Amino acid sequence: MLNLLCSERGRAELRQAGVPRRWPGRVALLGLPEAGRADAALITRDVVGASTDDVLTPETAAFYEALLAAPGLRWVHTYASGTDRRIYAALRARGVRVTNSPGANAEAVAQTALAGFLYFSRQLHRAREQQLQQRWEPLRHDEVRALRHLEAVIVGWGAVGRRLGACLSMLGVRCRVLRHSGEPIEEGWPTDTYARFRQWVGEVDWVFFVCPLSPATESLFNIDTLSALDAGRPLGVVNVARGRVVDAEALLAAHARGLVRHAYLDTFRAEPLPADDPLWRCRDFLLSPHMAGTSDGNRAEVIDRFIGLLVRELDGEA
Repeated sequence: MLNLLCSERGRAELRQAGVPRRWPGRVALLGLPEAGRADAALITRDVVGASTDDVLTPETAAFYEALLAAPGLRWVHTYASGTDRRIYAALRARGVRVTNSPGANAEAVAQTALAGFLYFSRQLHRAREQQLQQRWEPLRHDEVRALRHLEAVIVGWGAVGRRLGACLSMLGVRCRVLRHSGEPIEEGWPTDTYARFRQWVGEVDWVFFVCPLSPATESLFNIDTLSALDAGRPLGVVNVARGRVVDAEALLAAHARGLVRHAYLDTFRAEPLPADDPLWRCRDFLLSPHMAGTSDGNRAEVIDRFIGLLVRELDGEA
């Protein structure tokens, strides 16, 4: 018998997916009052809700406390692509196996990264400003660069990077790729390891961070990056990876010097972003509250992936 702790909504979704029918008498779906019996747990998006790694809602805190207090817990699966939050480190330290859902939200994240890029590259930020000021000032053709004249570096070549690369290529943007392995990709684009970042970032128009957080990617954009940039070709930045991949102080310094023109940021070193953070006041930046992967299709993807793991767990293939 697998005693599985999950939220009320998670239990409903697992029932709808036919889990109790598929394994009658072998899976018990538990709520928080029964958490002490849990062997496994499913963390769905509603468990985390508005919580961040720094600030937990009471509901999230209660679920996390139940996980840490369950004496027989041996497996936790999360809806998230990454497992760098403190709760996962604490669980692993207890010997709990933590599995995740990489790529479940890849389509949404890639689309959001593309939207942030198009918002600035197609000058929609200027149109929005005119609308707010009720001002009509059509742009000249030479004020808007054709996308086919742009070059970009995609930092990370997982499910998000591949989808984003396909979209950018379709729009005519020439792409390079930095990835952990540095191995060539089937598209034939220039490819290297993250160590090449400092050289390539000064040779392109846009950089897209879609990589996992790792020792190789933490603060990849930092104060030393500024020496590689050129005010004659100011950079555009999109970060839908992790906030710690980009040093925000260095990014603001680059903007102040005319080395970075625009940035779309969905993730931040501290979340929620403090109200007095200078990023809020930069009119050339677009910020969103860690929502790039938000989509009504994600939950079904996560449940499908979890059931795939259940098959191996319960049918002896693990």
